[in-house]
Amino acid sequence: MMRSVHETIAIERSFAAAPDRLFAAFADPRARERWSAPNADVEIRILQSDLRTGGSETARCGPAGGPLNWEMRVAYHLVEPPSVISFSEELWDGEQLLTVALITFDIAGAENGGSLLRLTDQVTSFAGEDALQGHRDGYAAALQNLAASLA
Repeated sequence: MMRSVHETIAIERSFAAAPDRLFAAFADPRARERWSAPNADVEIRILQSDLRTGGSETARCGPAGGPLNWEMRVAYHLVEPPSVISFSEELWDGEQLLTVALITFDIAGAENGGSLLRLTDQVTSFAGEDALQGHRDGYAAALQNLAASLA
């Protein structure tokens, strides 16, 4: 096994949509499949989702149109609509654990009627620096896609 590497990624982004609409875009698994894929070359399929404090989720991802070899296992720790979604996420490739992350979406109303999202991703990679870059690039692209979907 490779030596673990760690990073805390913090992203703040303003959205034209109100907090309840931003929260709803996360809560809808089909909508999240579309906006959370960083680009058209990646597919995310949410198999089951129970978005509530104590709930869980399973998903698969991989190249679009190809085998979805990576499995995401999510445990929701605190869900308070429309302001907080906090969860841990494990990413697996078969029997190999690639990353573990504690991710929090803090959503606040903005003066213009929109929202301010503060995303904190505390990630540990057991698969090297590239997995950390994947989290950085993936969430930056996903939030850009989310903004476009809400516009």
